[in-house]
Amino acid sequence: MTSLNKDIKSNSLNLAFESIDSCFGYVEYISAQIHKLILAYNKGEFDSANNTFVEVIELMDLYVQLITRVYRVLKTDLPFANYKDENVQRLEIHLLSIMKAILQAKEKNDVIMLCDLLEYELIDNLTQWKIKVLPELKKLKNY
Repeated sequence: MTSLNKDIKSNSLNLAFESIDSCFGYVEYISAQIHKLILAYNKGEFDSANNTFVEVIELMDLYVQLITRVYRVLKTDLPFANYKDENVQRLEIHLLSIMKAILQAKEKNDVIMLCDLLEYELIDNLTQWKIKVLPELKKLKNY
């Protein structure tokens, strides 16, 4: 491996681990926005809720893209690291199915289902990322 390739690999890994550190706060921010969204729906403030809904969907899209890229860098640059892929895969698949259900509930204007999915499914999934997967990924920095 050339010096340039080692530098690129090192920079990619450093960026991946910085991103993991940022994900903790990002998950907290998304969760706060979800609570704001649910509150707006419960108050019948549908204009505000619709704006916050768009923001939550965009935040989730960015989160999925970020965690996918981070995980890809870790798998590529730390191929011998001992990490259980099924944790990430299971949570990612569940997250995508939750997002699909949220969009379907929104299309049907089913506010009750939408709020349930946001409050009980999405927040739980994000919490699982925060307490199970992100700490495990962070430990790979010492590998």
